[in-house]
Amino acid sequence: MIVGIHAGFLSSLTSAGSYLTVNGVFRIAVPIFLLIGGFYFYAAILKGKASDWLKRVLYLYIFWMLFYSIFWLNLDFSFLGFAKIMIIGYYHLWYLPGMLGAAILVVVLNKLPLGVMIFSICITFIIGVIIQYLGNYHVCKNSDVDRWFNIYWVHRNFIFFAFPFFSIGFLINKYELHAKISLKQSIICSFIGMLLLLFESYLNYIVPSRDGGFDNFGSLLIISPAIFILFMKINYQGRSKELALYSSGVYFIHIFLLRVYKNHTDFDGTVLTIIVFLSSVFVTYFLIRVNRRFKFIL
Repeated sequence: MIVGIHAGFLSSLTSAGSYLTVNGVFRIAVPIFLLIGGFYFYAAILKGKASDWLKRVLYLYIFWMLFYSIFWLNLDFSFLGFAKIMIIGYYHLWYLPGMLGAAILVVVLNKLPLGVMIFSICITFIIGVIIQYLGNYHVCKNSDVDRWFNIYWVHRNFIFFAFPFFSIGFLINKYELHAKISLKQSIICSFIGMLLLLFESYLNYIVPSRDGGFDNFGSLLIISPAIFILFMKINYQGRSKELALYSSGVYFIHIFLLRVYKNHTDFDGTVLTIIVFLSSVFVTYFLIRVNRRFKFIL
């Protein structure tokens, strides 16, 4: 899904189909990544290994920022520009500092009453969605305010995007909601959530005043936890750790391969998505083997 977002899935075939996937269904990917992170962060806290978890994510971030420095580092780079990209992250790597910041917030807030935690999740999520929509629909007439709302990292950051989903994953594990919610309930919630996401995406597609892509959908608060719990109900017998490594590998390496293909081929849209994805899986096979020696890669 993330490869499809960046490669423009279906863009050469159908504008509506491309929008409903790239700026619709595919947007569940990162929230679910964050839910998974939060779910297992709770286990790390129980074992007293929260600091080890945080260090591991930090090492991942440092390594991949260095790897992608060939794209973002240049001789004209100012100190302010350097500081900004190190805090926000290059392109898709924003996910790692976002998750780090969310985890630190959870460490601070998780000892407070559950009601405070839920309120924090709701208020940060709602603010993120409001900023996204105010920016994309240019509601504010003040040009400076409108410009500010249109900066992606103002709403897609560790507070307004990563924290809500990471915290939900944390609470799902802490209160064992994945065990208490039945398979039937999770299927129904996933179906309703998907309909709401498609409806929200379609409304954005048909409104001419809309500008830019979407990360913060209101319906993600329903669909993402529902799908996460649904798959937690599936008893998969296999090498799940290796699947997780492939998932991470494809996520981290696909932008590099995407740039290579864009610079040296005429592939676009669906074909580009498929080729980049398959190439990412192939390269990840070797990354996994290197990671056995250097644990900071994946």
